[in-house]
Amino acid sequence: MNIAIYSPYLDTAGGGEKYMLTIAECLSGENAVDVLLDTHLKTLPLEHIIKKIESLHGLDLSKVNFINAPLGAGSSSLARFFFLRKYDYLFFLTDGSVFWNSAKNGIIHFQRPFDPSGHAGWLDAKLKTWRGAIFNSKFTGEYIQKRWKLSGQVIYPPVTKEHTQILKKKKQIVSVGRFFGFTKSKKHEVMISAFKKLIDTQKISGWSLHLAGGAGVGDMSYVESLKKDSLGYPIFFYPNISLEKRSILYGESSIYWHAAGYGESNPADFEHFGITTVESMMSGCVPVVVNKGGQKEIVEDGVSGLLWDTEDELVEKTLSLIQDEKMLKKLASGAIKHSQLFSKEAFVRSIKKLVFLT
Repeated sequence: MNIAIYSPYLDTAGGGEKYMLTIAECLSGENAVDVLLDTHLKTLPLEHIIKKIESLHGLDLSKVNFINAPLGAGSSSLARFFFLRKYDYLFFLTDGSVFWNSAKNGIIHFQRPFDPSGHAGWLDAKLKTWRGAIFNSKFTGEYIQKRWKLSGQVIYPPVTKEHTQILKKKKQIVSVGRFFGFTKSKKHEVMISAFKKLIDTQKISGWSLHLAGGAGVGDMSYVESLKKDSLGYPIFFYPNISLEKRSILYGESSIYWHAAGYGESNPADFEHFGITTVESMMSGCVPVVVNKGGQKEIVEDGVSGLLWDTEDELVEKTLSLIQDEKMLKKLASGAIKHSQLFSKEAFVRSIKKLVFLT
């Protein structure tokens, strides 16, 4: 079987790229799998990109072919039509755009909510050339299927167990999310404010908050402002932490916080899934996360973690966990068990079932 994978932003090596290239990896053992490079990607240092993705996401792409394709800006639609016809399956990670598909089976992957754009008639005609879609969460799928004339199924992203470990727990709360200085979308300020309130209750002792995540050069001033806001409190920052150190941080922490989407009304600003939440659960952390977007699919309230709607609830529910060690251990056990639904093994089974109808 000939299979093609296309992600327009392969060089970002983000969650969407991990999703698509895990499909490539799992299907490459018994099939010819091509990752398609568009007009933008073929100008970049391919070998460096592949090594970055393999090391960052723990993938083996040695059996995958990376080839130039008539896709992207300035490409010929006619050349694309004839080029794609040879494929039995084409998996496409959309950035909100759609093109005419000529592969036998075309599957569009949606990582987040998008509203349709362009002429409705043209879009409908293009969508008819695709077999269907796969979504990273029910949240994303429900949004898309209400607005696009395209049906599909949810296949949760693959979360790699190898990046997690369970260690002796400390009095630590951890949160992992990129320090976006422009959008501030991970709501670090909210978590810092909540933790300061938690400390100020004087009902806990020895607890600390640990904030980790990627940060570009332009984000460092934001990190510095967060540090300034945290002065006098046991709050620690880890911009651009390594996978090894992040694994230790997860493993030693007892509670995980996630706040992306808090105070927002636009679904595009919610967390569409939440890989770091699952990683924390695999590590034995109890997730205490905002009751929005994909987070409420990952966490069963009162079984594998706790959900909150207001900052005061975040403080109150965290305090109740800290004061009830029996409940903390119970929810940690539930988190570990529930996290297996989002494992790489579960993802591979779902993809193979989709392709081979088994």
